[in-house]
Amino acid sequence: MEKQEILKKIHEEELKILKKCIDVCEKNNIPYFALGGTLLGAVRHKGFIPWDDDIDLGIPRSSYRQLIELLNDDNVVIEKNVINLNVLQYKKKDKVIIGNKSYEIYIDLFPLDGTPNNKLLRNIFLSKFVFYRTLYKLSIVNQLNIVDRGFVGNSIVRLMKMIGVSKLLPTEQIVEKIHSIAETYDFESSTYVGNILGRYRKKEIVDKTIFGSGIKLDFEELQLNCPEVFDSYLKHIYGDYMKLPKEEDRVAHFEELNVQG
Repeated sequence: MEKQEILKKIHEEELKILKKCIDVCEKNNIPYFALGGTLLGAVRHKGFIPWDDDIDLGIPRSSYRQLIELLNDDNVVIEKNVINLNVLQYKKKDKVIIGNKSYEIYIDLFPLDGTPNNKLLRNIFLSKFVFYRTLYKLSIVNQLNIVDRGFVGNSIVRLMKMIGVSKLLPTEQIVEKIHSIAETYDFESSTYVGNILGRYRKKEIVDKTIFGSGIKLDFEELQLNCPEVFDSYLKHIYGDYMKLPKEEDRVAHFEELNVQG
């Protein structure tokens, strides 16, 4: 089956989950915002980035736990992402079969946290996450793949696996420490906020006025709540965000799993 056909079907399934999630948010007055590539897709494509399948939502931590409690049902569940410790996946309980492959269908839910107002203190605060995130990655190094990390990255992963460094690091305690630090500054009372452990790190920390109360933008047949000053948010992360990436950089995130039996 062609990649675009697969993506189309994955998009259809993800939209069903997304609709459930935003319905719960709106029914219970839980604030949420489209983040990263999802926001970029809404602004640039009025939906999914054509070659991508990510859906990322950010929820202020004070409302995050409430949303997680409300979302579980018989067909869609909340699961932790082992590799990215700061995201929960709202996913279909059963894999979806497309062609002769099966796919996990989910959207990513990130907590939004506050940071210090002082720039120096903020940088020190964020550097703690770099340190503990590194420890965390080392503690789960045996679960990391060694593809698409570049020669140096792959070499480091192989070396850490050989040394057995993961046995020396207490994963659960590291995770507890990271979440404890993340909860230090409340989203509502902070000036600079964001997805502290996001893919783009410091670039995901912005003035809270950029989020505001949100603005509705079209995303396929749905409307998503997005940061009010989305132009500033996207420029902060991507620079010239309306410029399309090179063909070779247009990579989807879905992982294929062979159907057994």
